[in-house]
Amino acid sequence: MKNYERQLAILAAAAGLTAILSNFEFTFLEARLYDFRMTRGALPEPDPRILLVELDDATTRTLDEFAPLSLDYHAQLLEKIAKLRPRAVGYLVNMNHVNQVNPDQFPGEWGTRFMDAVRRMESEGTSFAFGTPFDVSGEVVPPFPLGSLSHAIAVVHKDGNVFSSDKVTRRALTRFYDRPTFHMLMAQSSGLVPEGFRPRGSFRVPEAESEYFFFRYHGSTVLPSAGPAETADPARPIYRRISFLDVLEGRVPDDTWAGKIVLVGTLSRQNPGDFATTPFSAAPFQSPKLFIHAHILDSILHDNGVVMAPRWLNWAITFLASLAVLGWVLNSTPLYGVFATLGLGLFILLLGQLVFQELGPWNGVWIEQSHPLVAIALAYYLVVPYRLIREYKKRWDYQRRTEILTQVEELKTNFLSLVTHDLKTPVARIQGLAEVLLSKAGERLVERDKETVNHIISSTDELNRFISSILELTKIESNRLKLNLESRDVNQLVERAVAGFKAQARASRIELAADLEPLFPIKLDPSLISKVLNNLLDNALKYSPGGSTVVVRTREAEECVEISVCDQGVGLSPEEIDSLFTKFYRAKNDATAKVHGTGLGLYLSRYFIEAHMGRVEVESVKGGGSTFRIVLRQDLEIDGIAGFHADAVRGPASARASIMGFLPGLSRRISRKKNVSSGSSE
Repeated sequence: MKNYERQLAILAAAAGLTAILSNFEFTFLEARLYDFRMTRGALPEPDPRILLVELDDATTRTLDEFAPLSLDYHAQLLEKIAKLRPRAVGYLVNMNHVNQVNPDQFPGEWGTRFMDAVRRMESEGTSFAFGTPFDVSGEVVPPFPLGSLSHAIAVVHKDGNVFSSDKVTRRALTRFYDRPTFHMLMAQSSGLVPEGFRPRGSFRVPEAESEYFFFRYHGSTVLPSAGPAETADPARPIYRRISFLDVLEGRVPDDTWAGKIVLVGTLSRQNPGDFATTPFSAAPFQSPKLFIHAHILDSILHDNGVVMAPRWLNWAITFLASLAVLGWVLNSTPLYGVFATLGLGLFILLLGQLVFQELGPWNGVWIEQSHPLVAIALAYYLVVPYRLIREYKKRWDYQRRTEILTQVEELKTNFLSLVTHDLKTPVARIQGLAEVLLSKAGERLVERDKETVNHIISSTDELNRFISSILELTKIESNRLKLNLESRDVNQLVERAVAGFKAQARASRIELAADLEPLFPIKLDPSLISKVLNNLLDNALKYSPGGSTVVVRTREAEECVEISVCDQGVGLSPEEIDSLFTKFYRAKNDATAKVHGTGLGLYLSRYFIEAHMGRVEVESVKGGGSTFRIVLRQDLEIDGIAGFHADAVRGPASARASIMGFLPGLSRRISRKKNVSSGSSE
């Protein structure tokens, strides 16, 4: 599929998924997300003007009565409050239940005293309103004579089949049959909002001829356990609370009431009707309705209701989320697709939280998150199988290619093994014949012929070293290299290697020195370590100018033995050091082009040292010489080597040459007509 066709397919899939999801409402998920946003983050502070008077269990126990008490106690309460001139009083006690306690009091003295207290408050500028219940017959008006006082419906709405079926209170009724409900009536009658005011986020439900809005909670709704002065969560303060009994007995300071909006209601743990379910708690007897009424009134006073974002924005976010996930899953690596998808989901959650709680003028905007999150999940899990089918097809192709390459690699290894074994005999014969010729007929040969014979001998030496390297390489790749550990003194191996290169050093006018500390014998393979030392000394002499010094040092450091070879040669750049131990690598510069080599010496050296559970380190400055450091463990064990070898034989496999690329290079090296490449390792 062409690239633009794939992009068009992704766009069409995202649009189709968005269109399908538009026919579903994930109200349960959206309700959970809404509650999470409502209860987390910075909530608005409770309005200090709202004061709650609770007819609680402590009051009924002290008075030896049952809630909601008889009318005489309520009349006495209002008489005391009337003297203190609050701004407004909202009475949320169901007076029909009070009438059932002692109906004779309503037409008598206490009914009159209740009415007089209300009229006295209204004459002094304090507004009063009853919050009345609502049933199938409509509003339940307070009994005579209280029904003549200002009253309005005060219900705590529970989400049923309109939004979610969990009975959680999230919205409030503001108008019913074009009449304001209790909270609107309280705000308007006290002069805190104008007539005809509609709270932010109001919406109309024509079927019920009513208006609602999603109000804000201004702190916790969970009932404290220690009393009116305590809060369940000090980080989420609630409104000031006063016990009904404290007001009757005059224990509340007079300055408490000035300018306050007083809500009087019942709060008894014996009465389930005094409690509701809120986003803060679904447990019974936790969230009093009196608290919820305060939050609704607070949202109206501060006009900070929740505003639902337009539907087109919801579908736009859903489409973009689907598009992003489809693009990531189809066009990126599986791991990136997983993390990008999870990150997008977290971003949408964070965006909804910030917009809802934090972002200035956008504060209180409700962006639906259920559709984008469902779109992310569906887009991912619908496309992953398609991606897996594609990946499986590619994997099958790669597997077939790998099998073919494995066969080719085996053929190459077998070929090299046969060729190198067969080459050793004729090369040795050539070298022997040349040496015999030089020793027996050397006096009869002219100087040019002697030089030719010497070139033959040196070329066979070089060819022997190359054949040995190839044999070691085939052993490594065929997992036939074994360590023969012996307890040996490293200094003896170093002295023997230095002695072997004394003649070459004198011929090149290079001083070769050894600085050796006394060492304890350690376990190692003398043959392999000797090859490593010979390779490092050979390189140091090849790439060092005449008149310079090459020093070999040994020392003991932190349960290890260090062998370092320091020269004053051409040095290496950081880029060359990075590739130095790669198979067949040779640096490309004028200084190294004149020196013959195979590019296998350092590769094999590092492998041999790592087979001893050691390491090779290089320090070099371009034009300032190099230091190769070998670090060997003193406590080398056979078990450690076996564990290493299983992985190491597959070791530096970055340069596996194919037969087509390797054999021409082999023939070029044998013929000595041309270098495969130039570099600083042999």
